[in-house]
Amino acid sequence: MSNENEKDPIKASVEYLVMCGWSEDQAKNLIKAIKSEKSGEHLWEIAPKWIDHCGESMKYVHAMLGTVAMGLVTVTEGEDGEWMFKLNDEGMGVGAQLKEQS
Repeated sequence: MSNENEKDPIKASVEYLVMCGWSEDQAKNLIKAIKSEKSGEHLWEIAPKWIDHCGESMKYVHAMLGTVAMGLVTVTEGEDGEWMFKLNDEGMGVGAQLKEQS
């Protein structure tokens, strides 16, 4: 028996984006935003790339920026303009606690 989402790539995409942290309405809007001036076939080619980008972006927000928002990480700007992340004293303490629990 095949998975229902294998038959419906839009529903599977919405579920994936929701799992990444977007609301269902946001996920639907992200999918609706995909347009192609080339062709319908091109749209199906770029859609997975866009959906992956949106999912990975939200994962970044939750994982990396979430730790910054909790006050565990210090942020500086590197020489090339990229953001540099470093656990601060509080983050080091949390890391040590997590290590003790495992």
